[in-house]
Amino acid sequence: MSLFVIIAVILTLIAIAFVVPALLKKNPQTSSSSVDRNAMNVSIYKERLAELEQENLTTEQLAQAKQELEKTLAQDLTSAEVVSNNQARAGWATSIIVAIAIPVLAIGTYWKLGAWDLVNKAEAQPTQSTQSHSNKGSESEFDEMVAKLAARLEEQPDNLEGWQMLVRSYAVMGDYAKTVQTYNKIMARFGNEPDILSDYAEFLAKSNQGKFIGLPTQLLKTALSVNPKHAKTLWLLGLAAMENSDYEAAIAHWQAVLVQLPASETKIIEMLERQIAKARQHIQGSNSPAPVAKQQSPDVKKVSKIEVQVNLAPELQDKIKPGDTLFIYARATTGIPMPLAILRKPASELPITVTLDDSMAMMRNKNLSSVPEITVMARISSSGGARLQSGDLVGEVTPVVLSQQDKVVVTINRIAP
Repeated sequence: MSLFVIIAVILTLIAIAFVVPALLKKNPQTSSSSVDRNAMNVSIYKERLAELEQENLTTEQLAQAKQELEKTLAQDLTSAEVVSNNQARAGWATSIIVAIAIPVLAIGTYWKLGAWDLVNKAEAQPTQSTQSHSNKGSESEFDEMVAKLAARLEEQPDNLEGWQMLVRSYAVMGDYAKTVQTYNKIMARFGNEPDILSDYAEFLAKSNQGKFIGLPTQLLKTALSVNPKHAKTLWLLGLAAMENSDYEAAIAHWQAVLVQLPASETKIIEMLERQIAKARQHIQGSNSPAPVAKQQSPDVKKVSKIEVQVNLAPELQDKIKPGDTLFIYARATTGIPMPLAILRKPASELPITVTLDDSMAMMRNKNLSSVPEITVMARISSSGGARLQSGDLVGEVTPVVLSQQDKVVVTINRIAP
């Protein structure tokens, strides 16, 4: 391929890079609640791989397990890509037309007005500099394209999608200094965007052997203060908490992600539940006999869990459909109606008995132990959404005084209007 054609292709790609992102711009509400599935899947793959290497497996068994794990990762990444594509389907049609039209118009115009014969002559007499350029390969071409993108952004500094493309390009190139410098420019211009803050925190952690201590954790806390439901931020904060052996905080962060996911995201839900289970195992393993405490007053009783039996009224049995989701949660009877503990199960498991405890809180210090009285609720959702919707099947018991009872029976007996 001639130097002329290479340069033409690069310039065409740069043109497309500035037009297409604007057409594919995400809805802010959607992007703030979306889950970075690839980041989760890769992280879990690494953790599971480390676990396999610690197990007493033969060389053949280990090789087979790694192969299956890699296959699962590939499927998960592909699935995540398909979900992302489906969500952006409306913008793709126009984007594809534009992406095709730009090079077609460029080629057609040059065909009419350009000078192909001069290009052919240049190809027939390659110079030493041309051969040297060809030997540099695609790496130098990519570097040149990134440099032109950076120059273009100096002229169009309000193009957030362009800045995101640039900073990710620097990260791929392994240019730590330019990546950090560009992230700082983005934050200075666009403020505390949770997407940017979480991406920056993830980059810094990866550059420091996966450790979130220091600035990455500060960035994530800032992102969470801007959007307490930002899924990627919550996911990464869970990893940071695990790194710091704060297993209850990790569980709380991942529970907050879990309740946002639709029921169709089965693989992500299963992955989060495995991570939560692992954190609970750490908690159980770290529990050691405590020293004998001073005797408390008889009227003081610290309760951090409650057993909940959930039944479905006979008249609503025919309302359940395959794939419906059951939410079981407790909240304070007064004040902010945020769940103090929440659990998600398939509705097909009814009737069911579960235990709600402090490890299932969505926020630290906002758990069962923080209030004297709660309302226990059970809800069946066909959409799998965390918010109450018309048509959901609901049951509740209130008030429940934690100092007086540790068991409750909830019957789902009404349909939400």
